[in-house]
Amino acid sequence: MELRGRFFSDKEGRYRFRTIKPTGYKIPMDGPVGDMVRAQGRHGWRPAHIHFLVGAPEYREAITVLYMADDEHIDSDTVFGANESLITAPKRSDPASPFGTLPSIHFDFKLASAADVGSGRVGADPSQIVKRTAEAQ
Repeated sequence: MELRGRFFSDKEGRYRFRTIKPTGYKIPMDGPVGDMVRAQGRHGWRPAHIHFLVGAPEYREAITVLYMADDEHIDSDTVFGANESLITAPKRSDPASPFGTLPSIHFDFKLASAADVGSGRVGADPSQIVKRTAEAQ
């Protein structure tokens, strides 16, 4: 269990998943990274967040995170990642939700067209590596 999942949207791009609310954590403070963080007088804590890799055919993939607004380190993320546009707070769901009135987050991810960048994959695109290997033979 690495707390990972793969989800697919419906025809309107909607998706749902149920999880636990994340908590913040302290980065490893040993070695040169810890030395640098301490030299800056920083605490080493990351605010609670959830990672996302979002993709769709003909669009560029996006890798991002959503931060929990009520985390005590939201204004002092040790890696300066908590951008206001990515901060959210769970709210009580609509009773019509499949999860009832459990707290939920609504966030609309927006993807850019991949028309000018090839596959749109972030990093190496395995399908292109296989294709180039086959062409070279």
